[in-house]
Amino acid sequence: MAQEAFLRAWLNLDLLSDPAKFAAWLRRIVFGVSIDWLRVFRPDLYRLTDVKTELELSGQSDHTESAIERLEAIELRQRIWDAVGCLPPRYRLPLTLFHLDGLSHSKVAEALGVSVSTARSLMTRARQKLQPMLASYAAEVLPALEDVFREQTIVESAMLHVTDGESVAGTLRESAIPGDVSVYGDLMYEGPAPAGLDDEAWFDIRAHFIVEAGYTTLEEARQYLKAYENTLAAFSQNDEVVMWLDNKLSNQLILIKVLDWFSRRHLGGVKLSLICIGRYPGLDHFVGLGALTADQLASLADTRLPVGEAQYGTAQAAWNAFTSPDPREIERFIAIDTSALPFIAAALRRHLEQFPSVDNGLSRTERQALSVLRERGPLSGGQLFVAVQRQEEQVFMGDDSFYRMMSDLSEARHPLLQISDTPQHGLGNVTITEAGRNVIEGRADQVGLNGIDRWLGGVHLKGNKAAWRWDRASERLVSHR
Repeated sequence: MAQEAFLRAWLNLDLLSDPAKFAAWLRRIVFGVSIDWLRVFRPDLYRLTDVKTELELSGQSDHTESAIERLEAIELRQRIWDAVGCLPPRYRLPLTLFHLDGLSHSKVAEALGVSVSTARSLMTRARQKLQPMLASYAAEVLPALEDVFREQTIVESAMLHVTDGESVAGTLRESAIPGDVSVYGDLMYEGPAPAGLDDEAWFDIRAHFIVEAGYTTLEEARQYLKAYENTLAAFSQNDEVVMWLDNKLSNQLILIKVLDWFSRRHLGGVKLSLICIGRYPGLDHFVGLGALTADQLASLADTRLPVGEAQYGTAQAAWNAFTSPDPREIERFIAIDTSALPFIAAALRRHLEQFPSVDNGLSRTERQALSVLRERGPLSGGQLFVAVQRQEEQVFMGDDSFYRMMSDLSEARHPLLQISDTPQHGLGNVTITEAGRNVIEGRADQVGLNGIDRWLGGVHLKGNKAAWRWDRASERLVSHR
């Protein structure tokens, strides 16, 4: 196992971002190799097979007990450890390190490469899983476990975890990470996001867009948006708020909006922390936190970093640029030092590529979709979505947003796409039209043919001439006023 652990470390050494954390990183690899071995061989580590030795040891006690009592005690302990042996390795290991090997909580945490709070949480969950397994003879067994279950009275720090959707939130709830999990999931890369609005005006403009896009009803949209804000407003009830996000544009917009919101609040003693990644060790193609398992998410808990003045300042500047009616503010922002939030510059640059192109009036996503259909012929909505996403440096948008964009192209005055019967979720088969071919090949302009009515952050493009366009050659915005 040691050889396998060092081999894995060597093969993934380029993924170690901070050499100072090599020891903790290696411990996690060793732990993973050990768990893999346990899953394959599942050795019964705790079976008390030497009854004679146990009897001899128990006979050395000053307490006088009969042979029957000693046998019953041995059988009772055997039942307990049989139940412990049935626990999943991730729960069994910390419990036995603490109660069998006598390690302290801090030593257990060090051995597992996790925080002390995570180690405590793993043991608490192990005990919770153990109780129903021993319920059939609880009257006999539970008194023998008094010292074990007493540990459940340890008070954990109150933590709130905030992420972008139920996919990540659900997995976080399944993990060993203590705390409550909430969602802040407004997809601000589409629809209006103008500057200078109070909370009620923001709810109103975002809710009406969500309804017009056909995603839900006005009442439900308001409930969703209000729930997001209530998630943030509950921060003072916690000792720490941890944001779990990745490098895609939707997450980066949530990040800068939420940090801008927190920058205008007095946190008191509440700690604000951030986990924001663009890759994960061992995964060749990272598509986001939503693709990680509970164990993989748990391994990130100790990598969280405190949010400081540099992060607040960068987020405020980024949010002001994104919501500005002048998109050149984004270009100015990207030109400054944004290292405090390492993924925001690339995300906002990708946002600028959604402005109509000077070549044909298409956004980058529209151009990629029409190019795929021209080259490959008709595709189902799902196939087209996957083909377009493969042309992105990182995941850019969800399928619902993509399908809505394709539907708009098919319902335009001069349709660029033809879509067969649309199923309840997704699209039917998608085919490029003659008008679509003319546009993608530069013989016609999408905005000139069909006009535009689109919000990109704080910029509202409307009419038969887009005020701002993206020049792929110079990689700059161009004014078309």
